[in-house]
Amino acid sequence: MPLATRLETARVMAEVGDDFELYSGDDALTLPLLAVGALGVVSVCSHWAGVEMGAMIDAFTSGDTHGARLANQRLLSSYAFESSDDAPNPMPTKVMLEVMGRPVGQCRLPLGPPPAGLDQRAHDVLADLGRTPKGSS
Repeated sequence: MPLATRLETARVMAEVGDDFELYSGDDALTLPLLAVGALGVVSVCSHWAGVEMGAMIDAFTSGDTHGARLANQRLLSSYAFESSDDAPNPMPTKVMLEVMGRPVGQCRLPLGPPPAGLDQRAHDVLADLGRTPKGSS
């Protein structure tokens, strides 16, 4: 999200009443948007890191900004994994769910098969979260 858009979001939140609810639509912007009044996130990475995302939001809303920053840092590799030029969303999520033992099938056309190595990247993201994929030792 460009800086101008973040500033506009902050401005809108300053102008609307308390009955307006804002949710982040970009996992990586959740923490900064919480700071201007967002309540949560419509999340991609919560498919595999929901506990961690929830912990970040809970820490922030309870006033533990240091804990929220640390939780956000633990999620950085998840944010980076969500989508890329060689693996656009929803491809990484489908691969991650497969790696976690939740078969969801291939992406529909026009997306083709996932690029080589995406499953290893999914394993690496789970390792960053301290998890072992299903079927791994």
